Order: sequence, then C-alpha cells, then structure tokens
Amino acid sequence: MTQVLERPVTIAQSVATPDTPRHFSYSEFRQMSEFGWFADQHVELLNGEITVKGMQSPRHAYAILFLDEAIKLLLGKTAVVAVQLPIALLAPPPDFLEPDIAIRLPPLSRYADKEATSADTVLVIEISDSTLERDQNAKLEAYARNQIPEYWIYNLHNNTLTIQTEPRDNIYTLSRVLHVGQAASIFEQTLEWWG
Repeated sequence: MTQVLERPVTIAQSVATPDTPRHFSYSEFRQMSEFGWFADQHVELLNGEITVKGMQSPRHAYAILFLDEAIKLLLGKTAVVAVQLPIALLAPPPDFLEPDIAIRLPPLSRYADKEATSADTVLVIEISDSTLERDQNAKLEAYARNQIPEYWIYNLHNNTLTIQTEPRDNIYTLSRVLHVGQAASIFEQTLEWWG
C-alpha cells in the first residue's frame, strides 16, 4: 500500500528542525515532488536530507555560463552538457542532485522520456563558494559511490580546480589540483581553464 504524505505548512517545516532532523527516502522525495511541494524551487536530496539551493553569486553564475559555453564548443555533439539538471544517484542511499554542470552520454534524445542517472554521466562539475564543504565531502562521496568517472570542484575562494578520478566505494582514488593557466582534459580534448 502506498503511503500518501500530507502537505506540510511549509517545506522548511517538513524537511527538518534543529532538534529533530528528518531524513527522507528517495520514494518519499519523488512523491513530494509529484505533489508539487517543490514548485519553483531547486532542491536536492543528499543522504536523506532535502536542501533548497540558494541564490548564486554573480561570479558563480558566470563560472557556470563560461564553462557551459567552453565545453559545448570543445565537445560539440560528442556529449550532452546539462546545466543544473537533476541526476538520480541510485546506489544506496539514493540521492537526487542538480550539479552545476554534468556531461552525459549522447544522444540528446536519450533523455526525452527517461531520468538521467549516474550510468549516463561521465563528468560532474560543481562550482563552489558557500557550498565548498558539502561539495568536498557529502557530494564527493555520493558521486564516487555511484561510480561517476570524474568529478571536478571549481573552488571560487582560491581559484583552483580539483579533479577527482577513479572512484572506488565512497572515494575517488586519484586527485589533482589545477591552478590558473593549467589545462584540464575532457574526452582527450584540452580545456583551457581559467581562474
């Protein structure tokens, strides 16, 4: 029998309180979404916690626009570049994240009637300022646990790009940090990274 959740007064009240944090299952999260609880909000489910994504700084927004354009010019139609679109991460505990940029397998029509999962995703990029701790820990573990081959964190605080590869269990076994002027590589194509 399917449990029907009643709509709370506000999303914030249903998600958690300082005294009693509430953890949600993936199916509860999907049901809440289908009932319209998150209308006009960007939310993520990570380790059972629902987070409403905050406003972006102009620098954060510019970094997304810049990387989106640069990657599309570099890769053309050899990949699908998804900007702030959801990925279902189904390895327990299931998560539902909206990375700043995700590079997915083509063709684009593959996503016409199916939700993108970690199996479709070859690279995830998070632009980090106020979210740095979460991106370096909980999200890193979620992406690694779901075997996403490569995870980049662009740290706006110090203008570095951390590239994580070779996921095993909840960690990436290889990590390197690029500084301004050093180039990154996507599908054996060189991306001039800036800071």
